[in-house]
Amino acid sequence: MIHRMTSLRIGIDVGGTFTDAVLLDCLNVAAEQKVPTRSDALLETVLTALDALRLPRDAAIDQITVSTTLITNAILQKRLTPTELLLIPGYGMRLDALAWPVPYRALQGQLDFRGREIAAVETTEVQEEARRLSLINPCSSVAIVGKFSHRNNAQELGVEQILKKTAPQLRTTLGHRWGGANIYRRALTAYLNLACQDEFAAFADGLRQAVRQRGFTAPLQILKADGGVLPLEDIRAVDTVYSGPAASMLGALADSGEDMPDSYVVIDVGGTSTDMGLILDRVPMWSAKGAKIGGFSTQIRAMAVRSLAMGGDSVVQVEDGQVRIQPYRAGLPCCRGGPELTPTDAMCYLGIVAIGDQNKAAEGLARQCPVDQTPESLSALAQEILNVMSQKITDAVMDLEREWRDEPTYKIWQVLHPQQQGNFPIWLSGGPAPGLLRDLTRQSGRAVRSGTRSGLANAIGAALARPAFSRTLHLDTVVGRYRIAETGEQGVWQGSPRPHKEITRLMEEIMTRESERRGLAPDDWQKEVFDFFPVVDGYSAVGQVVRGSWHVPAGIMGRVNQ
Repeated sequence: MIHRMTSLRIGIDVGGTFTDAVLLDCLNVAAEQKVPTRSDALLETVLTALDALRLPRDAAIDQITVSTTLITNAILQKRLTPTELLLIPGYGMRLDALAWPVPYRALQGQLDFRGREIAAVETTEVQEEARRLSLINPCSSVAIVGKFSHRNNAQELGVEQILKKTAPQLRTTLGHRWGGANIYRRALTAYLNLACQDEFAAFADGLRQAVRQRGFTAPLQILKADGGVLPLEDIRAVDTVYSGPAASMLGALADSGEDMPDSYVVIDVGGTSTDMGLILDRVPMWSAKGAKIGGFSTQIRAMAVRSLAMGGDSVVQVEDGQVRIQPYRAGLPCCRGGPELTPTDAMCYLGIVAIGDQNKAAEGLARQCPVDQTPESLSALAQEILNVMSQKITDAVMDLEREWRDEPTYKIWQVLHPQQQGNFPIWLSGGPAPGLLRDLTRQSGRAVRSGTRSGLANAIGAALARPAFSRTLHLDTVVGRYRIAETGEQGVWQGSPRPHKEITRLMEEIMTRESERRGLAPDDWQKEVFDFFPVVDGYSAVGQVVRGSWHVPAGIMGRVNQ
């Protein structure tokens, strides 16, 4: 979805190698900068990029949006606050049949699938857990998750109350706040969010103070994994995972012209990794199951994107005459004074990109050609590096297209577009994009295009991202409870046992409350058709189970002027 924009916006995208910053005046790029990313100091990197734009203190900036790898890195590097996981699984469930990436402890208590209590929580057992946790660490962090707490949060709240009464210093989070029926994903999402909370809070506080000290009063927004933005003070830590790939998708929408087909593969080649996703009818495709990162399957709504551990600065080695691109980088490419040969050096030596020193690139290539170091041999090696890189990307795209066909969104698109199956064209972005355009076209056999600002696409995508949110209602009129999956909100239903107009009024109230906070209008809402399932007792219908969703989809404010 595209909305018009008439304001000054800053977009900052933190990549693995570089951090890009742009200032957009309406839909024109008014300023742009690229600074090296310091993975051990992301806050300082963001502020360096902001300062590099050289904006006056009285600049009337309307919004600053940041796409950050902070929490993604924290999870992948296992830089997490020690956190305990307490589960209330009920009977008949084998927790050990699931591949838990973290330890857990199970408590007594059970709800049925509609949220009715079958067995109460054992108070003495919870008190003993509180004492145990206090001995380990008086300020322990504890995630409490029940199997059917998304239908009724009473047992989670009860356990939390007992824990804090026995050990008031404990920090807790509850699984029902993440919605969703899958206890495994819900538990790991709650665990990760609590384990990352301190690091993100420190980042957010530092960013807020530093931006204000620079004289900017614009709202600070963070890009989420689903491509929407949230105010810095509202976003939950794990909502920011994969915000980089989300920026890639939005950047493609913003940088591609009207003549680009409505459906295409997006490939964003960075210095460290390559992100890939799919645009269907000019809308990014979402994953039905949620994001998976570092062995954790989560409830986090995310685009159906994947990352390939290969980028323009990946180390290249020649072993037994075969070119191998390693899944890591060792710093800058040779052409910019780095220690190891990279694909960027191949592009530099062949004169495809104006990056670095061609003589230094030649030196890097020569180290991998100890016998024959003629210009012809170096050129052949450089070309082979680009061939290998392009083939790896092509193979990854084909594998992903097979995975994407299992996504519900894709299946619906197939039904609506029976004549447009597979072999999507490719939109290529990222700093190395110009150097891969020719070879990827040849290797993939597809139309490959790139924008005029491919190196800034992610920052542009962040700047143009608009608020997005969903509200999914689940109502059981017989039990008399409703819940909102995305927020964990639960309440008592006092309306009709077979409601229709009451559902509309409830959803309008919920959506209006959130839209007003985010500056959105009812015209932005998209309404799904609700499902009404009758509940029968004997020979009579005694109520209904109702489920449906209204949402504001992710999108951009407009396409940047070329």
